Amino acid sequence: MSSSRSAVVRSELAPADVAPTEIDRPLTDDVPARTLTMSTGPFVRTEVVDGVHHVQLDRPDRRNAVSDELYAELVPALQAVADDREARALLLSGAGKSFCAGADLKAHASRDRTHAERRAYVWAGQRVGRLLQTMGIPVVTAVHGHAIGAGAEMALSGDVVVVADDLTLAFPEVGLGTFVGGGLSQRLPLLVGPARARQLLLLDRRLTGKEAVDWGLATEAVAADEVQSRALDLARHLAELPAISVRYAKQALAGAGAMSLDEALVLEAEALLACMGTDDWSSGVQAFGNRHDTGGA
Repeated sequence: MSSSRSAVVRSELAPADVAPTEIDRPLTDDVPARTLTMSTGPFVRTEVVDGVHHVQLDRPDRRNAVSDELYAELVPALQAVADDREARALLLSGAGKSFCAGADLKAHASRDRTHAERRAYVWAGQRVGRLLQTMGIPVVTAVHGHAIGAGAEMALSGDVVVVADDLTLAFPEVGLGTFVGGGLSQRLPLLVGPARARQLLLLDRRLTGKEAVDWGLATEAVAADEVQSRALDLARHLAELPAISVRYAKQALAGAGAMSLDEALVLEAEALLACMGTDDWSSGVQAFGNRHDTGGA
């Protein structure tokens, strides 16, 4: 796509006040733990404890299918986490029998939408993907039952993806006369290679949780009744890691394949220099030295 065409698409789809990526915000560390808080909406529940923000899709009667109303709650919920300087990790899950069954096609078929309404819906979905993928804290997704279409896009936007063995993961959009979102058309070939990406998008290849791990789309597969607890354990572990190191790791990994060697070396050098000035660096060096008389990281 030419740069002029890209500008046209962006001006029509995206609001003018799109926020910069959260990974690029100033780096802070040494954040105190949070006590438990909770807020509940009709479609999204949020819970915060010890630096882990738990956002749960809560529309189990529709297998957490996304709709205008769900996006209207989910986008600000994720934005609030991204803006919270005390947040250390995010856990995203779905209530009931499935993580997310994709778009609510019944709601789509129930009425005609104006062009503006369609654009707002599409952009809300893209905002969700952008927030999950660019948030400066680690994102863990707990994925069970079905992760279809938009649900699969959200699931794979996590840094750590814990799936049920018997999960059904699929991208049926092309066969339904629609299209994927969340940057997936570019991310899938990087994750699984072009041939497998074509299987997923063009041939509607459906994967189990175990297959998703084998293909490199998920971190680990566990029994369905263990997904939530395992994902929460990993989120708590990530929340305890030095925030500045985690943020730089996310930034570097997000640029994989897009940065030149020189750009990567500069980023790594800047990250090392920034980390060297923190209490976490001093504590880590001291702890490593206590375990090993010689050598280094």
